[in-house]
Amino acid sequence: MDEIWVRVGVVAAALLVAGSIAIWRRTRGRSPIREVSSAGLGPGIYFFSSATCPTCKQARDELDRVLGEGAYVELRWEEQPAPFAEIGVDAVPAVLIVTASGNGRLFPGRPDRALSEL
Repeated sequence: MDEIWVRVGVVAAALLVAGSIAIWRRTRGRSPIREVSSAGLGPGIYFFSSATCPTCKQARDELDRVLGEGAYVELRWEEQPAPFAEIGVDAVPAVLIVTASGNGRLFPGRPDRALSEL
């Protein structure tokens, strides 16, 4: 009888861990939208990416499909790390929208949230 309760406990613990990981992974990609300094970037749409980013190609394709090629500026970590540090971009993909007044809003993760703001 004790062996059954041990097995039930192990299964319950495994389900708890799996559920926690699933929740963490789902919320991890939905970082909060932040108001940021544009770090000298002019008005426009900026796409932050990296060569090692597994989802940046899909994000770039979505931006191209919705906005068209050339409608945004892509900043790659390997080529231009300074804006990443100045703005506080700590994960890619991310989209920064800078208004004519110089205010910036950073949208971490997939660009769908940023595109809905345009």
